[in-house]
Parts: sequence; C-alpha cells; structure tokens
Amino acid sequence: MIYYNAKNNGFYNSDINIIPKNSVEITHEYHAELLQKQSAGFVIQTDKNGYPIAVERTLTAAEIKTMNESQQQRLISAANEKIAILQDIIDLDMCESNESEQLKQWKKYRILLTRVDTNQLDIEWPQKPN
Repeated sequence: MIYYNAKNNGFYNSDINIIPKNSVEITHEYHAELLQKQSAGFVIQTDKNGYPIAVERTLTAAEIKTMNESQQQRLISAANEKIAILQDIIDLDMCESNESEQLKQWKKYRILLTRVDTNQLDIEWPQKPN
C-alpha cells in the first residue's frame, strides 16, 4: 500500500518503509496520477483532511521577474544579431532592397525591448519587425 504523510509531504510504500503516524492511505493509481501531475509542474499539497492533492504552482514575483528578464535578454540578443548583419550589409554597400529601413526598425525594436518593465505579470512584448 501507498501512504501519504502531510507533515513530511512525502509518500511511503508499506512494503519498504516504516509508515509515519497520521499518514493516509492512497491507491497506487492515485499515487501515479499525483506523480505524473508533479512532473508536469504541479505541486503536491494537502487538503483539509490530510489527503494529497496536486495544485498548479504559483510563481513568485521574483520568479516572474527573472523569467521576464531572461526573455528580454533573448529577444535583445536576437535583435542584436539581426542588427549586426544589416549594419554589415549597409557598411559594405551591399544593399539589395530596403535593408536601411529594416536596420532602423530593428534598432527601434531593440530600444523598445530595453524599456519593457520586467516586473509586470503579463508583458505585451514589442512586435518584431518583418
């Protein structure tokens, strides 16, 4: 049998573990379901009866800021790569179409990215140039 202990927030198999006091019995199927949800990002918590449940994990403000800052840096790096290539094309007089205008749009995009407030929960990122 499988048991869950709320105090330890842990699962125990009666075949191999000593079961802590105040543990609740759960089925093997429910245990597998909880582990599957946990691997999908859910967190195992206890309901009011001491029974384990899987709930969606809520990100902290610091985690959100870190994720947003990482996304911001990825987008700025991609913009820098595009800008470098377009600048080389212009510097070497190898323009074929509207690359001067594209360079201007990518630089504007990069500036807009640097002005994004990464503390916000739902960021509307600037639109990439074509």
